[in-house]
Amino acid sequence: MSRSSPTNKAVTSGFRDWLHELLEVRGSQPLWPILLGASLDGEFLRQIEIDHGYSSHVFIDRDNHPLEDGEREEKQVARLYRSANANDGYVVLEDERIWLLGYQWPTQGGSAEKSRRADLIGMKTDGSLVVFEAKVATGNAPQIALMEGLDYLACLLRPKNFDNILTGFDAWKKKPDKKIPTGFEQIVPQRSVRPTLVVLAPEAYFTGRHSRSIRSRDWPYLSAVGGTMMKSVRLDFATTDYKSTTFGHPPIPKK
Repeated sequence: MSRSSPTNKAVTSGFRDWLHELLEVRGSQPLWPILLGASLDGEFLRQIEIDHGYSSHVFIDRDNHPLEDGEREEKQVARLYRSANANDGYVVLEDERIWLLGYQWPTQGGSAEKSRRADLIGMKTDGSLVVFEAKVATGNAPQIALMEGLDYLACLLRPKNFDNILTGFDAWKKKPDKKIPTGFEQIVPQRSVRPTLVVLAPEAYFTGRHSRSIRSRDWPYLSAVGGTMMKSVRLDFATTDYKSTTFGHPPIPKK
């Protein structure tokens, strides 16, 4: 019996790819965000191509949804959304306007996945989606918030869910009384444009225990590389009082 001849086909791996990415880094830039970003990118890109969608509506029109008292994240974003709608319909981050499309959109279904909802959803003038992962001052660490927000954002970008969003957006935009911000008249959500995930919280969230705890005090490094760490998603951090529609950036704690 003859033995098969070995092939000269190169064997690749994620490790080799990451090695080359690390070798390209110059200067004093920390290397660990390169590895973290590469692994997050891989999972994000895998998730957005899953052929599964939420069984009901994803784009939920909450323009006239009853407001409830309380300090939980979902109550805060509801009031913020209503405040934006009472003006021009958008919020501002880094001098960039983001048209708010809704809040508490379901992303996943099933008995084990109930209540998994994107806190606040917006769109930039290039059509890219923005998901705000909202936290109160005592909320989970920024790193945990990023994972939660990436999960929601990826689910929204799955083809079936995104088609659902486009259908809901078209009907919502055509409402007779719908106010469309200037510059957004011809804009529709774009799945192919790099989206943004923003961890949104009061300033005390960033400057309090999350600036001291060993579990979360390195979030400023993530903030510094948020625009470049993930090729598929821009990561950002913003402060809010859940009243003003203009967001700031959290101060970097002193070491």
